[in-house]
Amino acid sequence: MERIEAEAPDGLWAADAELQAGIVDALGTPEFAPAILHALGAMAGVEEIFAFRRTDDGTLPAVLLSAGAGPQAGGRAEAYRRHYFRLDPLNRVFRAGGDLGLCLRVRPDDIADRDYRRDCYARPGFVEKLSILRPGRGGWTTLSLFRHGGSGAFSDGEAQDLRTFGRLLLPLIEAHGRAFGADRPGPSSAAAVEARLRSLCPALTGRERAVCARTVIGMTAEGIGLDLGIRPTSVLTYRRRAYERLGISTALQLAARLFH
Repeated sequence: MERIEAEAPDGLWAADAELQAGIVDALGTPEFAPAILHALGAMAGVEEIFAFRRTDDGTLPAVLLSAGAGPQAGGRAEAYRRHYFRLDPLNRVFRAGGDLGLCLRVRPDDIADRDYRRDCYARPGFVEKLSILRPGRGGWTTLSLFRHGGSGAFSDGEAQDLRTFGRLLLPLIEAHGRAFGADRPGPSSAAAVEARLRSLCPALTGRERAVCARTVIGMTAEGIGLDLGIRPTSVLTYRRRAYERLGISTALQLAARLFH
């Protein structure tokens, strides 16, 4: 595991102003995670992102956002949250305390657990994870960035740029999590949205509410299926039925109904 310490040279790290505006405009909507991925992809070829809220007491972290080029990103985020976060080498940094405003590289060779290394690195073909950490009261927020082996590891200059831009993004990610109640660990983020759906959209069935709540907080069909113990195709069916009942066709319209 390697720590990235140097600041990026002035001007090189800044994303295009239009990309930055797109991130701010998408704050609090399901388009927020894709907007961040788009900007980071344009900046340094980032191909998948996760953000988690970690707590001091070691309970399951909350997924604040996940996005990737393929449909498996949500499933990987959920697998990490449920099964692998306690095996992450980053935990050594968390336990050490102190100044956690850090950026760290985690490569496959740093992962001792075979299943974790297989599911989160080998299968998706990721060559390394670049994680930016932000301390907070009672825990930390982490933003992790991935790139496939075909693109190679992040260069030192790219890592420095991403460190600087990532530290600017983390407060926005935390605000996004608060908008959806996703800054609380475990399933409470989805539960908060489900409660709002129950109040505002009483025509929905319990399963439709569960699927819609997880859609709004940015989970993919695969990730929702893993969380609820149903097939991704069933997730799509429940979501389609819910949208028909509500007279909408997109997750953005659903979020607008709930939060605007």
